[in-house]
Amino acid sequence: MCGIYAVFDPTSRLDDSLRAWSQRAQELLRHRGPDDQGCEERLHGRCLLGHTRLSIIDLEGGKQPLRNEDETVWVICNGEIYNYIELRAQLIEKGHHFRTQSDCEVLVHLYEEKGPALLDDLVGMFAFVLLDEKNNRLLAARDRFGEKPLYWAPFGNRGVAFASEMKALMPMPQLDRRLDVAGVAQFLALRYVPAPRTHLQGVRKLMAGEAMMIDGESGMWRWRYWEPEPPLAVKERPPSKDEAVEEIRHRLRNSMRLRLRSDVPLAAFLSGGIDSTFVVAAMRELMPGAKFSTFCGSFDEEELDEAPYARMVAERIGSDHHEVHFSSEQVLSSFDALIDHYDEPFADASMFPTFAVCREARQHGKVMLSGDGGDECFAGYREFFRYYSLHGLRRLPGMNAAAGAALSHWNSSRRGIGLLSFLACSDWELLYPEAQRNDLLKMFHAPASLAAEQGLQELRARALHHARLPYPKSVIEAVTAGYLPDQILVKVDRASMRSALECRTPFLDRDLTDFVRNLPEEYHFERGLGKSLLRRALPDWVPDRIRWREKRGFTPPLATWLRTSLRPQMEQALRDFPEVLRNVIDPAPAWQLFHEHQAGADRSDLLFRWLVLSRRCREAEPA
Repeated sequence: MCGIYAVFDPTSRLDDSLRAWSQRAQELLRHRGPDDQGCEERLHGRCLLGHTRLSIIDLEGGKQPLRNEDETVWVICNGEIYNYIELRAQLIEKGHHFRTQSDCEVLVHLYEEKGPALLDDLVGMFAFVLLDEKNNRLLAARDRFGEKPLYWAPFGNRGVAFASEMKALMPMPQLDRRLDVAGVAQFLALRYVPAPRTHLQGVRKLMAGEAMMIDGESGMWRWRYWEPEPPLAVKERPPSKDEAVEEIRHRLRNSMRLRLRSDVPLAAFLSGGIDSTFVVAAMRELMPGAKFSTFCGSFDEEELDEAPYARMVAERIGSDHHEVHFSSEQVLSSFDALIDHYDEPFADASMFPTFAVCREARQHGKVMLSGDGGDECFAGYREFFRYYSLHGLRRLPGMNAAAGAALSHWNSSRRGIGLLSFLACSDWELLYPEAQRNDLLKMFHAPASLAAEQGLQELRARALHHARLPYPKSVIEAVTAGYLPDQILVKVDRASMRSALECRTPFLDRDLTDFVRNLPEEYHFERGLGKSLLRRALPDWVPDRIRWREKRGFTPPLATWLRTSLRPQMEQALRDFPEVLRNVIDPAPAWQLFHEHQAGADRSDLLFRWLVLSRRCREAEPA
């Protein structure tokens, strides 16, 4: 796990300003790799590759950039290639000679064998930049699920710069800092800016499962080498539910074995939920005599506190368990700094407790296993299962209109509003809330509204693609393709790497997810809950009060904060709304939300977006 940065111009030598930028980029990424750093200038000054290292595998010999035998292929990589031992053996058999024991060295030799098709063979979480000197071209790629980030910025006629975090690109000379209005609209709709956009026109990011090639003749092109799409029809008879559970156990154990490869001690997050309980139970099964630590966040607010469940699991597996207790005051002490650390506008409030747990875990080791991806793989979100049994009723002719009419007269404090909201939505509206997006568009001034509309149309096009599938498969694919890489994994990467902590996710394994996507959708639901398959795959010793718990998010009391501790900051963010934003969007609706929230309604989710937007767009230039 590391930070990487690179600059490549296939036609011109780099000037001194770009060399100076590379030094600054290294400093700005040092938190991701405090153990070592390396930088190589290649191709007679047309390419520069840099790396800050967090040493996990081959502690002494794995310094990057790494190269092949004749020094014509070079690579910098952030992440881990989990199946490197198997790939290495195959490549040695074909005559390749390795200089190190590093997992990332397989990339240069596998590229020699397969070119860009090497991506098909990789099992891992990674973002890498690979230079092919013989062909004067550069390949950049992200892993399938988007666990590791890669930002890029064009410059000059043909040049491109890359970095693991957006902050490292900001000192680039000639960087286009104009506000991306389409990205702003997408952020307000989703609470994050989905790839490939950012909030600045001159910075983009590779999508999950995307690769980019740049060469001196053909220019630059990008392609998706993998997407989380299920087959439209399963031709073979599916396994029984019991058979599926057993196969899931087998595939998850294999995924865990790969992710336990490390030259430093391992630990795990343990919330007491289904996902993390499976991970730590598998760790104990695969490492029966080993000592390892587990970490759980503990809140002052009892309704948010999962520590008792985590403690129960930790006692059963015999881990060295740590409860990271934090009050609101402790979490808020890093409020501004953490919002700024994410660079882009990013409004997932669970980043605050996530960072606090990661910071504590880093005092005890470098590598953590987490349960991220379990909800996406096994239909764990409430949207998937809350009213699944009433899905047929929702599709009856006239039901959406009837429920919508009832909803318009329903008191929001009465029970049943959630059910009515579900019944009022078509399959399409569950994917794309058309009315909400139209209201959002009205906030933008002309002519910026045209760019905002473009941003929302991009979201609509993605939703239309997912809508080819029936509910709930459409929603499962949508969150795996968007919410997972652009919100969940962004949150975890920045929060963990701020403390130089590597997080590994056994549920984000291609063999596992390919198998699960082919299973009948009804296998996922039982007792009014999702994740039926994973619940049944847990060891027999897990008690029902954990096995059949409802999902609880790792969310701080944001609504309370915005009425108390954060109220002055919220008011200031709206009073001092940046001029660059005032020119494109009206903050009056945000003030209305603020007053409604102070009066007792919960508008915290939307308000937090406005607060973050105000803070993170101050460095932008007019569109």
